Amino acid sequence: MEELLKLLESFHPVPIELQIHLLHHLPKEVHRANKTILDEGDVCDWIAFVEKGLLKIYYELEDGTERIIWFQRDGDVIGSMKSYFSGMPSKLTIRTMEETHLRKIRKTDLELLYQKFPSFNINARRITEEYYSRNEDHVILLAMPPKERLKKLEADYPWIVSDERIKDYMLAGYLGIDNSTLSKYRKSS
Repeated sequence: MEELLKLLESFHPVPIELQIHLLHHLPKEVHRANKTILDEGDVCDWIAFVEKGLLKIYYELEDGTERIIWFQRDGDVIGSMKSYFSGMPSKLTIRTMEETHLRKIRKTDLELLYQKFPSFNINARRITEEYYSRNEDHVILLAMPPKERLKKLEADYPWIVSDERIKDYMLAGYLGIDNSTLSKYRKSS
């Protein structure tokens, strides 16, 4: 819970009453490795804070290939945002890659928090801005020539490239290239 409060405080001060409320209303969920916490087709009515662990968010192509959209790790916020905001079924799947500890809040509970603690809207808006910016980074990355994608990722998000938990085929899927192309690019750099 300390890490969540640090994240929130980094955007805007969190009143002690809100800290106490979060402490009592956001129980820790522990999920085993390789567990799907959101299936494509389900509505995402929650947002979660990753206390510990690693997750992948992906879209599955018709041939079964995973097109990874993002990796989330300790200190990140996760959910299928389009589904969360619209109430429509998610086109994405979210799966743990190792044992993962989450603090999850349902949309209805979050709306009540906004009403009870209006200043919390500032924290939420700033978190939304941060993740929207990351999403734009990924869109720009995919618009780049394939050879430049790995260099851009190494410059902007080096942890994704260096994290041993992220296998080459996952990294290739994230970059929108195949394994052999990734291997070739790594050898030439």
